[in-house]
Amino acid sequence: MNGTIIKRDSRTDIPYGKAVDEFLGLENGMEGVDTSARSDKDVFMEVLEKTDRTFSQDLWQGFMKTYTKHLDAFKTSDVWRENVDACSFIDKLSKTDHKLSMITGELCIGAQYKLEKLGVWKHFPTGGFGEDGLKRFDIADTAFEKAKALYGQTYDEIYVIGDTCLDIKTARHLGAKVISITTGSNTREELKALEPDYIIDTFSEIEGLFI
Repeated sequence: MNGTIIKRDSRTDIPYGKAVDEFLGLENGMEGVDTSARSDKDVFMEVLEKTDRTFSQDLWQGFMKTYTKHLDAFKTSDVWRENVDACSFIDKLSKTDHKLSMITGELCIGAQYKLEKLGVWKHFPTGGFGEDGLKRFDIADTAFEKAKALYGQTYDEIYVIGDTCLDIKTARHLGAKVISITTGSNTREELKALEPDYIIDTFSEIEGLFI
């Protein structure tokens, strides 16, 4: 989601970082932690490990309350901005017969706040989120099962659109075609090395495939 639909930069994870610092009593607790293509829970567990704390459900639930507070505080700010022409592409795609599903390490509550800010949350009635699995393949498997249950269909062709090398691996795991966009944490060269079906800089380049 970040780097694909949402512009990824130093502001993107501010609410999460503030929640980590407040809840754990840290200063710059996220420093040195790579959040790219990871679940929010996995990231939280790494921060705990760095500070010699042991993960528990009570700690996690407490953090969730703090994180939700910060999401709400930033909901009208500019920390979440559209990545290139993602929103117009999603709007157009929503008017076709294609079935949309989200695969993200973001917790559902985080995805909702961020994508409501951009006006596209309504186009994703289902998906796999950070609470659906610790690792990306588990999240993707859950997203696929939820999509089949909601839409009542099997699929001859699936596309995964993402900005990381892990998104390419996830697409292959699902037996899907993959569209890599060069606006995230991996370079064009890194993406190209894994041979995605398409590499794009903007979504307008692939409108002809779907619209």
